[in-house]
Amino acid sequence: MHIEELELFLSLARTRHFQKTSAQSNISPSALSRAIQRLEGHVGEKLFERNNRNVSLTPAGLVFRTYAEQILKTWKEGKQALSLDQGIVSGEITIYCSVTAAYGILPDILDGFRNKFPEVHIKLATGDAESALEQLQKGDTDIAIAAIPENLPEHMLSMEVAKTPLVWIRSKKNDYHTGPDWNDTPLILPKQGIARKRFDRWRKEMGIKPRIYAQVTGNEAIIAMVHLGCGIGLVPEMVLEKSPFMHTIDIMEILPPLEPYFIGICANKKSLGNVVTKAFWDTARNYSRAQS
Repeated sequence: MHIEELELFLSLARTRHFQKTSAQSNISPSALSRAIQRLEGHVGEKLFERNNRNVSLTPAGLVFRTYAEQILKTWKEGKQALSLDQGIVSGEITIYCSVTAAYGILPDILDGFRNKFPEVHIKLATGDAESALEQLQKGDTDIAIAAIPENLPEHMLSMEVAKTPLVWIRSKKNDYHTGPDWNDTPLILPKQGIARKRFDRWRKEMGIKPRIYAQVTGNEAIIAMVHLGCGIGLVPEMVLEKSPFMHTIDIMEILPPLEPYFIGICANKKSLGNVVTKAFWDTARNYSRAQS
């Protein structure tokens, strides 16, 4: 039984999906399946029920998950203790963020972190920005870069690192102007998250009954649909500035503007007891101060 197999087991227990776990772990689905089979052979019990779409833990798998979590926690603490004895911070940290944050915010922080703590292995997962805090909530990541909500869960901490306006955008090929007919103009909106909540509040204050063309997961997808001429969209300006479609899209001057986005580094409070996570947090704090 290897530590890597326990990590794969716990990842699969969280995602309940072979493709997602294999993508996150950078191995093929067949290699993941073989690792789980080896682990089941060591344990002598079937740990997962499998079907074509997803997997679920068996009763034995539920019991083994607690054991695996304890083993990995002890293993990481032991590695950190040995490293600290040698004056070295080492281990692993998992970071979740959107693609835009990965090349718009993270590089400067990672540059300082890797220079100071070269022994730390960084695992970066990218995806929908609105899922970042959910990933943190489930324990699938140590650090999340996310839009900071008005009411952050009590067990989480956030540190502001950027601010960006929420802007209305249109394709340069379209004739939507600064004052669209909200009852007729097709809107492309985020399906959920902070931007959607702010839009819903904004439209109620404006007394608007909009024509919603599409509700989309991911700001990049909204920009792509606007580029294709499907309607006008609502996105953080920072995302538009990093988009390959930036030069085909105009920002619309619509008043009153929506409240801006505050983007932050987020972590669970208890995770800052981990030496590696705390080291990253301190590095991010230095970056945040430099941006102020």
